[in-house]
Amino acid sequence: MNQRQFAIVGIPLSRPEIVDFLVPPQPESRGALVTIVGQRPSPTAEANWIKRLQETAVPTITDLLQIDDPHGHLMAVPTDRLVPVEFLAEPDFLTRPLGGWIANYFGTIGYQPPLANGDPLLERAEILHDFGDRIRFFGANPQQVAAQLGDETGQTVAETADAFCRLHAIRQTQLGEQATLPARMAYIDQLYAEIGSERGFATGNQPALPATFLIDELMGQMVTLELLRRTAVANQQLAISDQIKAWQAKHQQASGLILLLKGEYIVGRHRRSTILIAPELGLVVKQPAPEPFHEIELGARVVNGRPENWPYMTGTGELVTARGRLRLILEENLVPRISRAFGYNTQFSSLLGLTLEPFVQGSTVMEAAWQDANILTPTLYEEILLHQLVCEQLSIENGDWHAANFIIRQPDGKIVHVDWGAARPLRPDEFTPADQQARLHQVRNIAFSFKHAPLVARIQQLHDELTGDDARLNILQAKARALSEP
Repeated sequence: MNQRQFAIVGIPLSRPEIVDFLVPPQPESRGALVTIVGQRPSPTAEANWIKRLQETAVPTITDLLQIDDPHGHLMAVPTDRLVPVEFLAEPDFLTRPLGGWIANYFGTIGYQPPLANGDPLLERAEILHDFGDRIRFFGANPQQVAAQLGDETGQTVAETADAFCRLHAIRQTQLGEQATLPARMAYIDQLYAEIGSERGFATGNQPALPATFLIDELMGQMVTLELLRRTAVANQQLAISDQIKAWQAKHQQASGLILLLKGEYIVGRHRRSTILIAPELGLVVKQPAPEPFHEIELGARVVNGRPENWPYMTGTGELVTARGRLRLILEENLVPRISRAFGYNTQFSSLLGLTLEPFVQGSTVMEAAWQDANILTPTLYEEILLHQLVCEQLSIENGDWHAANFIIRQPDGKIVHVDWGAARPLRPDEFTPADQQARLHQVRNIAFSFKHAPLVARIQQLHDELTGDDARLNILQAKARALSEP
């Protein structure tokens, strides 16, 4: 039998034969089984990691970071479940262009050769980077984590290892051997209460566990619950999916607690990430997903008269873990500088691969404009464009301007940008006047995120009026320089 191989693939989801296979979704899967890299480690991988920590007399940073290996995240998925079936209920989800963006599945998969085996998705899948029998990955930097550990946890390496083991034991006790839905929901409730009260599972002879550990555990359990719900929806097990959905709705209504799981990378629709929004805790917690080093080329090829965007590998083409992404964030010092420039108190965990931002109360620009288009004023658009001008001063390209990423903060009405996941440092050859103008006008793409012709036209008008007015632009550029000063 052929040994399992790993590769980064792109699958053009808008092709008619793929659309016909995926839509309408079927309650029983018809797709070939492939392996993908999930957002969180598997229970088996976590148990093996904890066992190693328990059996190691003097644990090291390397022992703590063993869980970073993406081979511990592997999960089997049929190809007709790569796109959540709920997305497919949206008309033309796979086929409509969004400002030139066409749906293309992108990610690392494991498969038994040959890749093309009669499955419609795998027949059209293209290997963009071949790993062979082992995924090459860019993960945490042990030296960086060692230097940050005290500030992030207030603990030594040994104390941190003990805290992980304690938390795992608490989980096992709360979930039991069967890990039923009621038990998992009750455990999540207890985690939330321990974080909110700052008790952190402290006992008479044991200190509270670090809050970030509990926040990460809360996120992990909610990811598991959401994946159970999606599987139940796909299999039309409505009793299970309704039970989970009702629990999620109850918490969202009571406290605003919500998990946004973008568990798959669909180019032109969304990138992978996990976001935990906890208003009562004053937090928005983000964990980057395992993604390869890459960029996207719009109009990379034309098939059946339709332009398709395709990913292409950059650098080493390695898979970047969540901790690897945080490593880069701290090494490049882009998001921390943006955070300081705008006065945000963003925290970073190199140990867990988390970004912790203050919760911003208010509606997104997208939500507000859909309710009342009159909020799209010249002053509001100046605040949006200011973010690009600050990025320019800091030698950063964001490249992902979206109306849902800007929040109109209450009660002061300040515009706050909440997603810098696409930020990257500019190369030395990218400071030409033409490149600077291109980045300035890239903000105009925010119009397409509204998916509504009148709102698209309004944003484009506001952009053209502002960028064509040198006096207004000069005032904004001066403000950007002031914000960017150390």
